[in-house]
Amino acid sequence: MIAAKLPVRTLNLDFLNPGRTRTRLGALLLLAGFAAAGAVGWRAQMLSDQVQVLSQRVGDSRKLVRRATPVAAEPARDPKVVAQEVIRANAVLANLAVPWDALFGELESAAGSDVALLAIQPAAGGRKVQLSGEARRFEDLLAYVGRLEGTAGFANVFLAEHEMRATGGERAVTFTVTADWVGRE
Repeated sequence: MIAAKLPVRTLNLDFLNPGRTRTRLGALLLLAGFAAAGAVGWRAQMLSDQVQVLSQRVGDSRKLVRRATPVAAEPARDPKVVAQEVIRANAVLANLAVPWDALFGELESAAGSDVALLAIQPAAGGRKVQLSGEARRFEDLLAYVGRLEGTAGFANVFLAEHEMRATGGERAVTFTVTADWVGRE
């Protein structure tokens, strides 16, 4: 075979005296590489710290799960006590079930400038109402009781008690009225 002659370039292997000098681009790339390596190391340290904190939380959670929860022993309940509690709970529910908007509407329809209501208290069962207030004169109080009796929402309206008082030079009648609430739901 005939070998073709190819041009061969000479190879310069002089390591003591390099032919090229360092360039600015190379130095900048080297600095950028160091900065990137530093940023990656810093971020790795931060993530490692976060992993450690989260691992601690997981360990604490596992301890809480493994911890036995105390079981409170239910003492034997007296049936009479339970019955009384049920009665009290039913009374509370009855008071909550009072249609307050309708009740207030009926009271406002009977109201006048001569009588001021100070308290409205439903009795047990939610169908009896006790009203406390003040009137300027006894005649004003009687007129108010008549107006309450005339509303569709109240029946059996009675003046339970009254007292004449003089405060600050003016006379007033304090009163308590009881009535049955038969109003619309």
